[in-house]
Amino acid sequence: MSHTPSSQGKNCKRARSKDVSQNNALAFPLEALNAALRTNAKRAQRANASVKPAASKPVPEVGAVRTRYLHDTIKDTRSRLYAETCVIASITGVTVSQAADAIRQVRYGAGWLDFSYTPPIRYARCDEIEQALRLLGYVGQWWWFSDQPTLAAYLKTRTGVERDHPSVVFLSTHPVAVSGGVFCDLLSNGVVIDIDDAKGRRKKVNRVLVLTKRVAPSKIASRTTAPKTGARSKLDRLFHEAIKAETNAARIKITPHEVFVIRPNETGWYWLGSRENVEDQILIQRADNRLAGNTDAAAAYRAAMGY
Repeated sequence: MSHTPSSQGKNCKRARSKDVSQNNALAFPLEALNAALRTNAKRAQRANASVKPAASKPVPEVGAVRTRYLHDTIKDTRSRLYAETCVIASITGVTVSQAADAIRQVRYGAGWLDFSYTPPIRYARCDEIEQALRLLGYVGQWWWFSDQPTLAAYLKTRTGVERDHPSVVFLSTHPVAVSGGVFCDLLSNGVVIDIDDAKGRRKKVNRVLVLTKRVAPSKIASRTTAPKTGARSKLDRLFHEAIKAETNAARIKITPHEVFVIRPNETGWYWLGSRENVEDQILIQRADNRLAGNTDAAAAYRAAMGY
């Protein structure tokens, strides 16, 4: 079967029109998607342009490190003075108990308040001293000495920040505080003295922590004893007086769980017993009690307790 030229041309036109319509149908979803993406991008630009950047909070001013200066150590504890807390207190100006709290937080964390006792601080490693100073707002850099010069030689060869800024100088494991021409350590009893009067100038220096920058101090956990008032305070005083009268002790130490005394003509603490047991002996008189409970002070305590 043959086709005329006119019929062939019409068939070609219909085929071309069919292909164009198919191409338009395929192109429409892509054009719609591109248009939607352009619209979303413009909306995002307008939204970002309308939002102002948040203002940053200013960093609190903590001041600069005070050069050529140390503080006299404020000893507010009954225990003896130790080198590590002495040095920290002299550099920062805090009390000995606050310096000890900083070391406790470094060593045990803030959870040490959950302990039934306050951990004593009799020593501290060099890294604990550095971290404690950081909690109190002081940071610096380490200087190590392989030749280990004497303290006198080191003081003469100091340059730059070492000469002016407060430093923790380690004489073997014994730390001392140095700043400019002043000196403070355990041997000076926490009192700032002239550096030429410092003892142990022939000891070897193995490392130095030079404090060059102040930062914001951190919150340090502390166990502060609330002042006792009212009836509880009176009962504690009467209990103390009853123990003193019954034992004739020179000194008495009462903890939440135990009682210690220093007996006449003795120097060390003597464990009298648990607090509950000592109180029971005073309140209830028995023939086999170590404390007779027949003094006026014991009678006054029994009356106050309702016995």
